[in-house]
Amino acid sequence: MEPRATLTKREKEVVLELLDGGRVATIAELLGLSPKTDSNHLKQAFWKLDVHSQAELIELARREPARLGLEEALSARSQLARDELEARCERAIERLIERIERAHAGPPGLSQLRNAVRAALPLDPGTRRDWRDWLELRARSGTAGGAAASAQRMVDEWRDSASGTVARLQEAGRVRTDVEPAELLRSLGALALGAGTRLLGSSSDASVDQELRMIDGFIDALSAPERADDDHRG
Repeated sequence: MEPRATLTKREKEVVLELLDGGRVATIAELLGLSPKTDSNHLKQAFWKLDVHSQAELIELARREPARLGLEEALSARSQLARDELEARCERAIERLIERIERAHAGPPGLSQLRNAVRAALPLDPGTRRDWRDWLELRARSGTAGGAAASAQRMVDEWRDSASGTVARLQEAGRVRTDVEPAELLRSLGALALGAGTRLLGSSSDASVDQELRMIDGFIDALSAPERADDDHRG
């Protein structure tokens, strides 16, 4: 059904704010209107679109934005939100790399790898926000192409540069030498990604303990055998 009349610019603004979760009082304040005027704009939109509640209006606007003349405005808002998300993800990856690099400090040992993974996992509110942003960007972009691929390249470039840390652990006889450093980091990264994703769904003490034990088991399996240690010392 076509609308009875075209929404005015102000009515569209009110509907857009409603889509963002605004309420009559907050929308009125944001747009510099009185609550009564804001309510009147909503009533006019109801009549023009033949809907009877805010819920019906929101559903219609999401389902048929063109019918309300909102396509361009929603597209612009979507792009702005995406740009902000990309910027947050870039900063999140920079923070992640800083935390991991701090965890690598100290004498060479498997504890460096354990600390690095713990620094990367969503074990506190800040890292959980970073992970949610990153996963949302991946979901929006897909894992190939676009901003998600650009962010992934940042991770890949850091991983390549961090291969030297694993090589030093191998030289020190702490890590098996039959595994390429870059491949080891890719495997450990994939393991951490799975663990982190699951922890976003449940961050209970039991869940954290289970995920850390699984990762520790993987890291323990990287320990160089005694023969490798002897060869290194010899």
